[in-house]
Amino acid sequence: MPDARSIETTQPFRLTAPSPARTRSRRGRRLERLHVFFKSRRLFNALLIAIVLALYTASINFGLIWDDPKWYQQGAGQSLGQLFTSLDTYQFYRPLAIGLNRLLVSPTGVVNAPLAHLIQVAAHLIATLAVVPLLRAFKIDDRAARISAILFAIYPLSYQAVAWQAPQQPIATLAVFVSILAADRFLHLNRVRYLIASVVTYAFALLFQESALPFVWVFGWLAASHWTRTKGSRSFWPLIHLALAVLYFSIWLNVPRQAGVTGRGLDARVLAYVVQSIAFPMASAGSSVLINWPVATLTLVFAAIAVLLLLGAWRARGWRAALFSGAWIAAGVLPIVVGLSWSYVRIGSRLLYPASLGIALVWGSCIAGLWTGRLWQRVLSIGLAAIVIAISIGQWNQLQRLYLMGTQHLDQTIITLEKSSDQNLLFINYPDRIELLPPPYPLGNWGLILTPVVQDLSDYAVAKVGYSARTTSLSAFRAGTDQRGAWQYAVAMRGEDTPAEKLYEVAAQADRVLITDYLPDGQLRLREVGSIRSSNAATSFIASFEGAAELIAVTTDSSINLTWRSLKPLSADTTIFLHLWKDGAFVSAFDGDSLGGLIPPAIWQPGDEIIDVRRVDSNTLPAGRYEVRVGLYRRGDGVRYPAFDANGQRLPDDAVTIGTFDAP
Repeated sequence: MPDARSIETTQPFRLTAPSPARTRSRRGRRLERLHVFFKSRRLFNALLIAIVLALYTASINFGLIWDDPKWYQQGAGQSLGQLFTSLDTYQFYRPLAIGLNRLLVSPTGVVNAPLAHLIQVAAHLIATLAVVPLLRAFKIDDRAARISAILFAIYPLSYQAVAWQAPQQPIATLAVFVSILAADRFLHLNRVRYLIASVVTYAFALLFQESALPFVWVFGWLAASHWTRTKGSRSFWPLIHLALAVLYFSIWLNVPRQAGVTGRGLDARVLAYVVQSIAFPMASAGSSVLINWPVATLTLVFAAIAVLLLLGAWRARGWRAALFSGAWIAAGVLPIVVGLSWSYVRIGSRLLYPASLGIALVWGSCIAGLWTGRLWQRVLSIGLAAIVIAISIGQWNQLQRLYLMGTQHLDQTIITLEKSSDQNLLFINYPDRIELLPPPYPLGNWGLILTPVVQDLSDYAVAKVGYSARTTSLSAFRAGTDQRGAWQYAVAMRGEDTPAEKLYEVAAQADRVLITDYLPDGQLRLREVGSIRSSNAATSFIASFEGAAELIAVTTDSSINLTWRSLKPLSADTTIFLHLWKDGAFVSAFDGDSLGGLIPPAIWQPGDEIIDVRRVDSNTLPAGRYEVRVGLYRRGDGVRYPAFDANGQRLPDDAVTIGTFDAP
């Protein structure tokens, strides 16, 4: 009789369904494979590096934006010691920031903008890599810490702080991180050199930017969490950091500063702006509706969301994660709420950078807590993470495109200024501030401050190449109104609306007039529209119009340049027509006032020559040869001015044919 083993081996093979236990085991292995990336410290750090570089590498080429380029010259001629005592140029007490800025300026006054941007990106990158070990020092579990690191890297309200070359928040925050990590090493290894390193880096953070001041409490928390290990006199080491903070604050209070920036805090709008930054996914998703809500209501709604998030972090990861994230957020936003005005805060999302670790942690704790629950909770965790990441990346993309467009326009302007260093240029409708439409959040101004009107455009060229043309900036709201109305961004231009008479007066003092076009694809274009000069008393002309004006010269290259001589005043509704004809048939009209629509012929001054530069985009026309006809007419009745050639013969249709051009 065969034994049991032989019977078992002779049973026929059957295809059977896997047991539920085996199915769960396979699912577990798949989840384990999903986690493997997060279990490797090197691979995870590589992921963080890739994220930050992907988001911010392009900003290295943004050049100087927003700031007064001359601001980098603060403290010029002073020794390092004098930077700590000569306070008359300070708005805040930031001697080390002033020192760094001085290092970025060459002896000829050129600012190394790419290096300034690189320093900002590097500071954010290293701070991102420090998030996990820092949170680990406060006994935050790895899953929550790593999710928080990713959210810290991509937090959308940090974009201005990293992509703009001037903010001190990323460097000061990084110094605080390093100081905390050094203190943690001191507690674990009991080596005084780490305590010295912690004190020095915290002093550096304070002297670089005052946003480091409120985080002095962190060292007390760190000491308390290791009380049994450091009991005795060594338990009081955080008093050194506290003494530094008190000394710094006493100096900071007595520093001269610009009125209207600090000292006018406790504004309800600032508080609402701050709690909005915590509930940013909800605030962004409902921006179109919430933008019409009262500030008090927004404050209550966003504060309620923030409290729910903190309670969720408490339930998911315990009191430590919730309390630490709440305390960090409070320390990060305290200077904003207490000491800054709304007019300053609303354009400064960079101010939220110091609080971003706490904001990332509260969201990271909630997401990590849901992941450890049941299947539906894991699905919710994935969905919540996807929403937060999608909103962050989407807003980064919006801001990146806007910054690229704006800084490329500034680069082209600097090239023009560099090539025209011996001239005086008048810029019309140049952008000061460009904002996203629709705004991504109900509170604040969101976009790019490119070239504030308080700055001369020439300052940017001097800071980049060392020399520049002389510049004047004015705005004429009537020019390009339709363009700007259809543009995908909102724009505030440099200067108030200027009447045509004033524009004529200023243009007559400039060598060239350039206007900014706001193109349908969301780009900007700098376009020369002409100039005004005194007549050279030449007698020849191409055509005369009722003895009031003469067309004396025409050139055609990439544009059509018409030179007019004013003989006597024209009627108020006079304008210019430029028509294209092909094979004897009218094709298109480019009518309008001179200099890009800025200067009506009615205000031409007798004795002046007006060079009117008109752009005709041949790419929009069918291929072929076109005849160009020019003249003057009255808008009111459409009647053309009688036109005569140099021999006194009246021209057909009172239009002068000035030449032809070919469309490809």
